[in-house]
Amino acid sequence: MNLMTRIDFGMRRLGIAVVLLVGMILMGCSSTPEPQPEPSKKEIQQDSDRFFEKMKKEESESPYPE
Repeated sequence: MNLMTRIDFGMRRLGIAVVLLVGMILMGCSSTPEPQPEPSKKEIQQDSDRFFEKMKKEESESPYPE
């Protein structure tokens, strides 16, 4: 096997590896994520209650007096 034959063989192997790698990346990115279920009214209410409680706590701990 001369040098040119080895280089040619190596380039073909590299090309095949690149094609396989790109194919795997594209297949992994092409799937769509499952849709998330809509939150219930109770979950929304709990989230908003937690948010407002956190805001009240931060407001009471404010370093700036009114």
